[in-house]
Formats: sequence, C-alpha cells, structure tokens
Amino acid sequence: MALRTQREQGGAWRFELLPNRSSSWAQTKRFLIAIAVLNGLIAGGFAGLGLWLVAPFSGLEVLALVAGLYVCSRASYRREVILVDERRVVVLRGHDRVDSRDELPRSWARLAWEPERTGRASCLRLGSHGRFFEIGAFLIEAERRQLAGQLSRLLGQPLGASAPEMAIDAGLNREMGL
Repeated sequence: MALRTQREQGGAWRFELLPNRSSSWAQTKRFLIAIAVLNGLIAGGFAGLGLWLVAPFSGLEVLALVAGLYVCSRASYRREVILVDERRVVVLRGHDRVDSRDELPRSWARLAWEPERTGRASCLRLGSHGRFFEIGAFLIEAERRQLAGQLSRLLGQPLGASAPEMAIDAGLNREMGL
C-alpha cells in the first residue's frame, strides 16, 4: 500500500506516502548475484575458447546493472509523511532519515491541483503564502486523488473547478473498475 492514513491521539492526522515497491533490497541482491554468476560462467566459457576480451566487458555489464538497480531500489525506499494537527501542517521527506521538513500554519495551508497534461501526470501541491511544493509525486493517480480528497476535507478547502471529483470511494471504485 502506498498511502496510509491514520488518526493519532489528540486529533492529529498522519498520512504516510510510500512508492510501490516490487522487490526488497534483499531480493534485488539475490537477483544481482544470480545474474553475476550466469554472466561470469558465460564470460569464462568465452575465455576458455580464447576470447578473453569478453570477460572485462562482461564485468562492466554487471557493474552497470548493479548501479541501475541500486538507484531504482534506493528511490523506492523514499517516503513522505504529512502530519496535520489543529495548528500546523508538517511535511517530512526522506529515505532512512528526514532529509527535508516543511511546516505551514494549518489556517493558511492551501492545496493546488494541476490536472493531467499530455505526457505529464497530475500534480498535487501544498503550500501557503505563494510557496508551494509537490506532494505525492510517486503515487498513482487514484492514490493522489484520494490524498487530495482527504487533505481538502481536513483543511476545509475546496480544490476548485480544475480538481478531479474528490469523492474518495466513488473515485477509487471507478478507477479500479468496481
């Protein structure tokens, strides 16, 4: 699940946003080891036939795959946490620790919805006093709509005519074909 919502003690709300993760880092490492062993066997076979120049390029190929999968796996471990209490809205971003923190007064916090355009997904922005930042960029469209609906009701603010229909159950059911 990429969007978790819970109400904490004292009436505060917590939204935890996580990208969808197809495999854990341990599974990715096992896959990389299997590919490296297979690639090593193939390179060893070519080297045994006298084509030793295949081995260094085979090693570079494995290193490129390791680098690419590491970058993708690292990106899948990022998270955003949005905390809303009676006075403020706090957005925390990071991987294994908080990398950035934005805090807004709840009474001034506003949502802005940018609809889909050709080649670009919709965008949900949160901010106040002319300073807006994107939230939930890695969420799928249905989850972004759900988040927008929950936050707009929580902040007591309509999103305007350009916003999607914010009925959470209706929107999710329609998108999921139910």
